[in-house]
Amino acid sequence: MLDYGLLFVLLVLAAASGWLVARRRETARRRRRTGALSTNYFKGLNYLLNEQPDKAIEVFLKLAEINRDTVETHLALGNLFRRRGEMDKAIRFHKHIITRPDLSDEQRSRALLELGEDYMQAGLLDRAERLFSELLEHSIEHDRPARQLLDIYQQEKDWEKAIVQARRLRRHDGEGFDRVIGHLYCEIAREALERGDSDAVAPALRQARRHDPRSARARLLQAELSSRRDDWHGAAEYYREACELDPDCLVFSLDVLMEAHRHSDQSEAVANWLADMVEKRPMSTAILALARIKADSDPQQAVEFLLQHQSQRPTVKGLEYLIELVYRQGVSLDELGPDMMRDLVQRLLEDQPLYRCQHCGFSGRTWHWQCPGCRQWDSTRAIAGVLGE
Repeated sequence: MLDYGLLFVLLVLAAASGWLVARRRETARRRRRTGALSTNYFKGLNYLLNEQPDKAIEVFLKLAEINRDTVETHLALGNLFRRRGEMDKAIRFHKHIITRPDLSDEQRSRALLELGEDYMQAGLLDRAERLFSELLEHSIEHDRPARQLLDIYQQEKDWEKAIVQARRLRRHDGEGFDRVIGHLYCEIAREALERGDSDAVAPALRQARRHDPRSARARLLQAELSSRRDDWHGAAEYYREACELDPDCLVFSLDVLMEAHRHSDQSEAVANWLADMVEKRPMSTAILALARIKADSDPQQAVEFLLQHQSQRPTVKGLEYLIELVYRQGVSLDELGPDMMRDLVQRLLEDQPLYRCQHCGFSGRTWHWQCPGCRQWDSTRAIAGVLGE
């Protein structure tokens, strides 16, 4: 008679044995696959360490499958090629990742971001813009694509689109982007001034001052607009406001500031204002401007004024003007050799940069509201020291 209990036990044992055999085979298969992957990865890394990037990328791209466990490694390798400046390889790597069907939405977004940065570094701004715009529409991460688009639009001088992205970032990061938005509106106002569209300047400057109430640049542009309308009194006031908010503005706006005061018959007022500026911050530009005003009526007083400040804070520019004043007054400087000293000082000044970016160190003789090197706003400052301010 058939023992059904024994048969049941045998069936269970057979099933268990089959499962164990299958599991062992699967484990062995996975180990072989993992071993092959590890071997290929180490082979590729060895190529990288031995400065053979072409062979390394071929090894990585020939790996049988990119799954969620290896995407991070591939992203990192693509970034490595971008940092090395090998943009064709970085683009190829990140494109290969994106074509895989088993990526999560987050992994796909990250790969697209990296590909967009590849395009940016390669100078393919139109392709980068399309990718970042797509990510803004479909990705949950908006900050990084918006920052990249802001950078692209600033490079392309598309200020309106740049403002859209800066406002998007402001919603996420708070008021930190208000100063950037203020500068972008100033760019719109500047372009309007250059093409003679005075009616478009005022609205842009209102927006600039609304986002950045202490914008010295907005006041300088307003002063230029007032000058073009022959409102010299208003121009003089705006120039003074700008320099009070940011004294470094005086370095490059002194000539137009003095012109506005001459046209509005405010010579005495500008002298008093310069004296206050020197008292608050003894910049050589303000000191020399005030000395020139004094020299028109009392050259000896101007010499004494310059000597006082040169003894406290000597600068090459101050020394040059002091020599000029003393030479004009007929005071003997045989020991110094005034002609030789003046020629030397002039040559020193001609080759010296006037401004330097506090963020990246870019320097030159032209003021930039946005540094050409690192594209930071308001990072340019007048160089201080013996040869500067």
